[in-house]
Formats: sequence, structure tokens, C-alpha cells
Amino acid sequence: MEAASFIIFMALFAAVYIILGYLGYRKTKTAEDYFVAGRKMGGLVIAFSYGATFISAVALIGFSGIASVYGYGILWLAFLNIFVGIFIAFVFYGFRTRKMGLSLNALTMPELIGKRFNSTKLQGVSAGIISVFMVAYTAAVFLAIASLIQVSFGISYEACVIIFTVIVGIYLVIGGLYAVMWTHTLQGVLMVVGMIILTVWVYAMLGGVGPAHEAAASLTSADLAGIGSPAATQAPNGLTSLPPFLSKPFMMLLTLIFGVGIGVLAQPQLVVRYLTAKDERALRLAVPYGAIFILLMTFTAFCIGPLCNVFMVDNGWMFPLKSNGTPNPDQVLPLVVNNLFPSWFVFLFLFAVLAAAMSTASGLFHTAGACVGRDIYDKAIKKGISGEKSVKVTRYATIGIVIATLILSLRPPDVVAFMCAFFFGLMGGTFLAVYTLTLYWRKISRAGAWAGMLGGFLFTILWYMLVYFKTAPSIIGKTMVASYKINMLDPLFIAIPLSFILAYTVSKMFKQDHEEKRITEKAFENIG
Repeated sequence: MEAASFIIFMALFAAVYIILGYLGYRKTKTAEDYFVAGRKMGGLVIAFSYGATFISAVALIGFSGIASVYGYGILWLAFLNIFVGIFIAFVFYGFRTRKMGLSLNALTMPELIGKRFNSTKLQGVSAGIISVFMVAYTAAVFLAIASLIQVSFGISYEACVIIFTVIVGIYLVIGGLYAVMWTHTLQGVLMVVGMIILTVWVYAMLGGVGPAHEAAASLTSADLAGIGSPAATQAPNGLTSLPPFLSKPFMMLLTLIFGVGIGVLAQPQLVVRYLTAKDERALRLAVPYGAIFILLMTFTAFCIGPLCNVFMVDNGWMFPLKSNGTPNPDQVLPLVVNNLFPSWFVFLFLFAVLAAAMSTASGLFHTAGACVGRDIYDKAIKKGISGEKSVKVTRYATIGIVIATLILSLRPPDVVAFMCAFFFGLMGGTFLAVYTLTLYWRKISRAGAWAGMLGGFLFTILWYMLVYFKTAPSIIGKTMVASYKINMLDPLFIAIPLSFILAYTVSKMFKQDHEEKRITEKAFENIG
């Protein structure tokens, strides 16, 4: 396929989103419109927007590649994505978040926390943490889609990243959350169609579901080693079985599954979707719609990943490598799609993954921009006196974040899925305990919120810097803990309990003042 054809389709693709961005711009009249789409969204749009923000090119490309290495054990993440990421998230967090957000007139997750504890400093610091580290996750999304375009069309990685950045930046900055959620719906439909066709076609090529899985199960370590696949050592019990308990591959799966599967509950780019609901019925409807969407995305991607090994072994294709000669799981699925499927489907799949990447990137950019414009500038610095000017500042901040992400993406860190797990783990370790207690415990104090948030954040950062096997060696030369059973453990396992303990203990030691008690009553006025 020629690059010229891709450019033509890309131009048409971009034109549709920019038009939606313009329509969003015309509909955006107030800060509430820009930040939470006027609180007017229905269940289907919320479900698609939540799902499209949650499941990005990281899942379709990054985790399908990881599945090709570690096998079907990664399907436990698909289960957690649905049970925790949809059911627990909406039922136990969504309804209360919407009610409390209305009572406190909060438009972002940091603002909800800040107003709950009557602290613009708490709001500003939490927003700063989110906006800075969200850049790394967005870079992961860029890396995933650029990997696909590079393999499919031979267009340079740098050109792919720049094109992608410009398109997302334009429609987001112009249209705000209206444009983001409308495009998410369109992107979600494209993602579903692309993944359904891909899954059916892959299984049909291998003779059906049973024969396909039998083919994957029959691959030996020698078969996998013959194509240079790391699955030869990382899936010692085969692609259809879990690795031995507490082995290195087992610990890797544990980190990926729980780092993302539990950390999803405290993702600020997802929390804001609850605040856009026009009523409780919209949130209720979003649960089944969202579950179906996540099932179609994650289950299919994770099932196809191990099957890619069958195609590579049968056709004698070597496992993709990075420029430094190490395995590159991010290019496994693009390699298979580009070599086995007709050109029209390569286009369809490309734009399905492009839609996934755009949807997540726009949601991340919007959240990071809102953190800077609304939470830091408007509330923490100007103490809420800037009014609608915060929208203008947010647009400028979003442009800055887009540029920063572009710079990082041009010199990307390690493999995509680990960047995803890093961000989800950091957000979970920092905010999940405080966010949960904010919604459920009336007696948590401002001091307790500070202790829980900063304690979880500092522990997570120190763990990544000093202990975690993927990040510590590049920062201090080597991990400080030799045992892989510890240095491969996601910090979320310790950070979340620690954050809960700190928030509870400090709240008992430093109780709410009179103003905090008054605000607590207001926050819970619509919650039984």
C-alpha cells in the first residue's frame, strides 16, 4: 500500500474530526460546557467515551503484543477491565461522584477533592501530579499508533507522531469535551467494527475457535525460539497456561494485570465522564453498554495476541525487533495484519487503531489541560476569580501539553504496555484511597487527605525509582532489591493500603474543623 493512499484517507479522517471540533466550539458557551460537556450526556455517549478513553491503542497494540509473549494469562486483565473498570467503577464510584460533583459544583477530579476538603492547594497539587505524569501515558498512545503506521506504510515514526499530534490537538483545543465525546462515539463504532472483523477473520483462518487455540497450545518452546519469540522463555508452560506460580513471567503478568486492572478506578480522565451525565439513568445505561464495548475490545485483542505466534511460526516470520536488536512486541499485531490481510482491511484496521489512539489521547489532553487551566490557574492561583478565562487558559495549557508529549514521543521510553501500567499504577497509588474515602467516609479530614495522597504518591515514585525492575536500572543503575519477587511487584500493591492507612490515621489525629464539617454536609446532601 502506498503512503499517498494513507495520506488521502488520513486527510478525510482528520476533516471529520475537525468539523466535530468546530461544532463543539459553537456549542461551548460556559466553563461547564468545556469541562463536562454541559452535564448533558446520555448513557450511550458516556459508555463509548469512557470505553474509548480507557481502551486505547495501548490495549489493541501494546497488550496484544504482550499477550503474544506471555500467553492467555493476560485474559485476567480483560476480566478486571469489565468487572472493576465498568461495574465497580460506575456502580460504586460513578453515582456518588456525579452527586457530589453537583453538590460542590466540581468540574474535574482534582476540583472534587479540593472542594470536598476546602483546599485549593490540595486541588492544585493533585492537578499538577496528574498533568505532569499524564504526558508519559499519552506518549505511550502515540508510540502504539506510530508503530502500526510505520510497519504498514513505511512512513517514518517521526512523521507519524507529528501528524497524529496535530490532528488531535486541533479538534480538542477548538471543541472542548463536547468535541471529545462526540468523536469518541464515532471512534468507538469504528473500533468495534474493526476488532470484530479482525477476530472473526483470524479464527476463520485457523479453522475456528477450537483449532486456533489447539494450534497455539501445540507450539513448543523450540517453535517459539525458532522465530526469536521471547514467549519461548516467558511462557514456559505454553501460551494457553499460566506460568509457574511466583516465577518471573508470573510476576510480570501480576504487575500488568493488577497495575492496570485496579488502577483504573482512580483515573482522572475516566472520572470526569461521570460528571458529564445528564441524570442517573444515563449512568445506569452506560454500565451494560460499556461492558459490551470493553469486552469486544480487550477480550478480542488479548485472544489474538497469542495466535500471532501461530501465524509467525507457520510462515517463518521472525519476531519483530527494535533498532537495538531487542524484541518489539508492539509490532507483532501490525506485522501479522499487514502480511495476511487484504489492503482494504489493513486500512480499516489502521483507522480502527488510529481511532482508539485519538480517543484516548484527546481524553488525556483534555484532562491534563483542565488540570492546568481550571485546577491550578483558576482555583489554586487565582482562587476562582478568573471565571470563563480558565477556558482560554486551558486551551493554551493543552497546546503546551500536546507539544511536551510530542517531544517525549519522538524519544520514547520502553515498551508501550509498561508505560500504561506505570501511569495507571501511579494514579491508583496516589488517588484511589483518598478518592474512595472522599465519597464514602464523612470523617476524613483535610490533613488525612494530604497524608493519603502524598504518602501514596511518594511511595509509588520511590518504588519506581529505586526498586521496580523496569525503571530503577535506568535511573540509578540497578534495582536496590535483588529478589525479583519484590522488584517486579507493582507499587500499587503496597501504595494503596499505605495510602488508606495514612488517610485514616491522620484523619483520626487531626480532625475536621468547623468549615470542613459544613462542607462535608453539603457534599453528602444528595447521597443517602
